Order: sequence, then structure tokens, then C-alpha cells
Amino acid sequence: MAAISNCTGNVYVLPNVTDAACGAPISGNITSAFDSCCKGNSPVKYENDCGIYCLAKEQTVDQLTKCLEQKSGTYSIFCNKRGNATATAAATTTKATSTGTSTGTSAASTSSGAAVVNQPISKTGLGVIAMMFCSALMGVVA
Repeated sequence: MAAISNCTGNVYVLPNVTDAACGAPISGNITSAFDSCCKGNSPVKYENDCGIYCLAKEQTVDQLTKCLEQKSGTYSIFCNKRGNATATAAATTTKATSTGTSTGTSAASTSSGAAVVNQPISKTGLGVIAMMFCSALMGVVA
């Protein structure tokens, strides 16, 4: 796993991926979960090895998400397409990295293809956002 200082906060933005894909921050056993669940393609690490993703090839986004959550025990999985979408191309094997810094804008407001308009928000995703907000608030108060 990459040192926390190498992670710029862009791990929730898939690098130049327009096909149906899911990603996650690298922690715990998430890498082995991606190795098990990514049918027909290899997972790709990005953002200075802080994130990992693969295309939803030979399965839907929902199927890939469910497999990743079950195998890793984490709910930090995010995808760039709706649940019934599948990938149509092969994954790139090049390692994508980012040297930018977080500006505090939401990944959903960027034009990188990492968000879909009117995409439903999961309860676990809302929980993660609430925890991040509370952590930031407590950091300011403390």
C-alpha cells in the first residue's frame, strides 16, 4: 500500500476511464478481491498506488460491486456507470498516476467520466461521506 502522504485525494476519480468500471482505495485485502472479481481483465493501480480499478467485463457493475464487497469486506467500492452496465472494451495495462492535489471539489462535478448524472447514491456511500464530514469538522474544532 502506498504511503498516505503520496495520496492526493483523487483516488475516487478513475483515470481516463469511460467504460463501465469500479474502483476502490487500496487498503486491507482489496487488491486480492480485485484479482478474484475482475473477470476477463487485470486490475489497474493508479494515483501513486493509492487506488485500484477494473472494467466490469463479462459482468454487470452490480455483480462486480457485490463480488468486491463480499471478498474484501469493505464498502468503499465506487463505480462510474449504473448497476446494469457492462464494459465493452479491454482494460488498459498502463499504470496511471496523478500528480495533482485535491482542491476540495467533488468528484461528481468533474468532467473526468467518473460520475453519471442521476446515479443513485448508496446508503453506505452516504455513510462514508458523513464520516468524512464529521472527521473534518472534528479536526477543525479540535
